[in-house]
Amino acid sequence: MKQAYNTKQMGAIIECLEAHKSESLTVDGVCAALDKAGEKIGRSTVYRRLEALVDEGKISRFAPEEGKSVTYRFIGSGCGDDCHFHLVCTECGEVAHTHCHEMESLLSHMASEHGFKINERKTVLYGVCAKCGGAV
Repeated sequence: MKQAYNTKQMGAIIECLEAHKSESLTVDGVCAALDKAGEKIGRSTVYRRLEALVDEGKISRFAPEEGKSVTYRFIGSGCGDDCHFHLVCTECGEVAHTHCHEMESLLSHMASEHGFKINERKTVLYGVCAKCGGAV
């Protein structure tokens, strides 16, 4: 992971995402939240800083379904170091963090039986959440 300079802008962006830790925000969502908080940071600067924070492993980046915007989410306290499985609803875009021993078993199986170590921080499963009509 690259280490970026810790600037006031970086701090403001991290604070913004931490304040919205139950949400995944687009670049425009981050810009709107920063603006509401009185922070004036240009959209292109926000985008560059978000990508740098992803590179550092401080935030997560979720690639969308076709036609939807990339979203970013704070990794910290709402999702501890042992929680890297993300469920993304293809209907509403909600991103949920989950602890699942079954997934841990799958990771172990993939490593031992197939010689493939899955990157837990980048593991994303797409489907439909219960709120949007998915199976409960």
